[in-house]
Amino acid sequence: MSDNKVVPWSVPPGVSGSAIKFNASEVTTDIVASEVALLNLGDFEALNYKIDLNLFKKEIRRYQNDWVDYLPRTDRPNNRKCLALTNLPGKTYRDNPSLPQASFEARRTVREQEFNQKTEVYEACTSLHELLNDFQPLGRSFLVQCNVGGYFVPHRDHPTMPRDSFRIAVFLNNCNPMEYDWIMETDKKLSIEMGRAYYVNTRKVHRTMSWVNNSIHLIMNIPFSPDSVSKVLAHLQHRH
Repeated sequence: MSDNKVVPWSVPPGVSGSAIKFNASEVTTDIVASEVALLNLGDFEALNYKIDLNLFKKEIRRYQNDWVDYLPRTDRPNNRKCLALTNLPGKTYRDNPSLPQASFEARRTVREQEFNQKTEVYEACTSLHELLNDFQPLGRSFLVQCNVGGYFVPHRDHPTMPRDSFRIAVFLNNCNPMEYDWIMETDKKLSIEMGRAYYVNTRKVHRTMSWVNNSIHLIMNIPFSPDSVSKVLAHLQHRH
């Protein structure tokens, strides 16, 4: 096969990322302290960032025809799409920011931190800038749009140690209790405040399902470091 030939891609069944690895020799005292700090917060912790939802809806409307399929599958349908806020160098918001797909195309393991180029959608969504700009440098960050039946199967994100990043999520449109489910572990449905930013412990098994069209949430991958963990602690909604 020629190296220049375009290879059609869809995520194979059961493939969602790299294998889980644990390397104790690379786990420093700073890493352990940072992990303990996040564990003490719980699995779903509100931050004091609140997005202007009316402004966001106005800003994102111009891209309503630009959403691209996210992690398309050949074995079953899934009604979900995305827009990249940060992407790999040379990529735009029109390019799928899937980590497995990027690794497949690059023929190597691509890291979250490599998705560090701001896209047009990033610049256009000023409603998100306070949050996005506070956590620079950002890793792979994107908007997810789920329509009726759009879902993510039970999975874990970044269960390795040491890990590259942790996640902050914001629920921006049609994510109310009768519209959208985010389930932690087997049966813990999250109580979501629309527009609120949350630290989410996505190392634990979680799954999602949309019961309506145009359900939108933001996923931010924050490079894991004592400084970024300290920033989360400094921005907790509920403090002493």
